[in-house]
Amino acid sequence: MKMYSILLVLCMSSYSLSASSTLDGTCVNPTTLSFIENSLTNISDQLKGSSNGVSESITSVTSLLQLTMLKEMIGSYKESSTNNSNEEGLALLKRIELILNTSTADLNNKLENFTLDFNNKLDTSTAELSTRLSAIEQDIPSAISSLQSQVSSLSSDLKKIYQLLEEHVNVTGNYEEAPLLFSCDAILSKWPNSPSGYYNLADVNGHSRHVYCHMETLCGKGGGWRRIASLNMTDPNEKCPTQFRTYSEDGVRACGRPDTNSGSCVGITFPSKDIKYSQVCGKVIGYQVGSTDGAYAFRSSKVINLPYIDGISLTHGNPRKHIWSLISGYSGIAFSGCPCGSNNPKSVPSFVGSHYYCEAGNHNTAASYTTLYSSDPLWDGKGCGSTETTCCQRTLIPWFYRSFGYSTTDNIEMRLCCDQETSDENISFGQYEIYVK
Repeated sequence: MKMYSILLVLCMSSYSLSASSTLDGTCVNPTTLSFIENSLTNISDQLKGSSNGVSESITSVTSLLQLTMLKEMIGSYKESSTNNSNEEGLALLKRIELILNTSTADLNNKLENFTLDFNNKLDTSTAELSTRLSAIEQDIPSAISSLQSQVSSLSSDLKKIYQLLEEHVNVTGNYEEAPLLFSCDAILSKWPNSPSGYYNLADVNGHSRHVYCHMETLCGKGGGWRRIASLNMTDPNEKCPTQFRTYSEDGVRACGRPDTNSGSCVGITFPSKDIKYSQVCGKVIGYQVGSTDGAYAFRSSKVINLPYIDGISLTHGNPRKHIWSLISGYSGIAFSGCPCGSNNPKSVPSFVGSHYYCEAGNHNTAASYTTLYSSDPLWDGKGCGSTETTCCQRTLIPWFYRSFGYSTTDNIEMRLCCDQETSDENISFGQYEIYVK
């Protein structure tokens, strides 16, 4: 490009100065013509090897214009040289003219090819763009519908979350602003939509106590129950309290009396946290170990502080006051040892009354001394044998319920009792939940 421009400027300047007379070689003497010829030949070769890109095509158009002007100047000089009989210059001009003609033809050909290629690519790009736009147009309705459905679902979920948060804020916010109440039942009465969870209550001394409130119905007595104890040994993270031994047989884990050479009771205390209650609702799921004899222990232990049953005793206060007894019989198909059994039933102390459950896990006529009968848990009202059918026909089983008719802040004690050594019999538990209100 620079070579064309220089030649064009030089020749146009010389041509302008000599316009009134014949060209006398000021612009292009033989030496200059040879230089022009060689330069044009190089440029022509470069043009033949150039690409068909847009920038190259623009260059080709510019070059074509410059070559055309040079051709006109060469033509004028050629005519002048012919008139002056400058044969050598004329021959050189003819060669230059041939080069210019060839270069011009190459440029025209490149421009035509570029135009054709550009049009083809433009048509292809237009067609592809049209196809993509058509596909997008077809997808837009379904995409909008899907998005609307997702937004609707999300909106519904957010609305539910908002309602739950609003209820929680209303409950806990109002609750926290108000003076502390003394029971879960009082919270539920004041805020009926209160969910189960942890709350702060005031004990009898006005101190704040962080407790778990169960706001759904238990034992058929509505909600507002305060949990004071729970354990579930089916959870691998749970462990037996340290005063008990751990059994693990046939995938069942349970807690029982530690080894002893005589009858004994081993217990655990559930604190009331100085919050008054008058009702107890709970359940205990246990397992018979060895040859427990049900209420037969009453023959030698007739008071509440001794092993008056083979089973679990729930009491409150000191001296102990009876809440519930969970008795382990001998067999579900033979001698049961249960007060409710049909084969040789045994009575319970008067302080027990009807506040007991009694079942056996053993369903053979004889019991093995060291076996934990894991296939039939106790006090769940299920899998009862022929001699304990009546024992399992209790309304709330596995839950038990007591109402004292008075309020107390006594701690509750759960004791595992047997009147003989652990090599003969034992009692164990796998789960318990105790609530008060």
